[in-house]
Amino acid sequence: MTLDVPAGTLAALVAPPRFGTAVARVLAGLAPPVTGRVLVGDRDVTSLPPPRRQIGYVPAGGALLPQLTVRRNIEYGQRKRERVHEVANDWTATVVDRLELALSLALLPHQISDAQRFRVALARAAACLPEVLVVDLPAGSAGDSRLGDLMPRLSPPDAPGVAVLVCTADPATLAEIPVRHELVTEPSEAAR
Repeated sequence: MTLDVPAGTLAALVAPPRFGTAVARVLAGLAPPVTGRVLVGDRDVTSLPPPRRQIGYVPAGGALLPQLTVRRNIEYGQRKRERVHEVANDWTATVVDRLELALSLALLPHQISDAQRFRVALARAAACLPEVLVVDLPAGSAGDSRLGDLMPRLSPPDAPGVAVLVCTADPATLAEIPVRHELVTEPSEAAR
């Protein structure tokens, strides 16, 4: 299977949950591909560790750290990415403002709504200035109804835009999202 998501576009992979999550994890560098390569632009990032891939990842459920405030959750991904330290504070403040999270920065994840937790997970991924953003979106996710509106807010000014791949099992989840490409797949029996 080949996925090509140009900069500044939103694409969707509609597949059974295990398959969609597996694709998202391979792209993010959390699992090795069985075959093939992962390219970001012209760069082959297949063998690079996750922090060096320039791929932001929003796992299903957001995976926020419950003991950290919203602010600390957003800043968490920056700690190992030297490239972003110079612009991280300004860009993080911009993302927080664009995703309307300023009033919740001192709160813990359990003190905010599901939709806010989803935006915090997006902000954490975007704060590291990724070229690609992979969102593993569970069916019925609280954040999905505004995903098409939120994605343009995740790219710095004067940038070509983040390429976004949404992996979901529920085609209805994407009904309200303006998706440029939609890939519907049923994995082979061997992949199940």
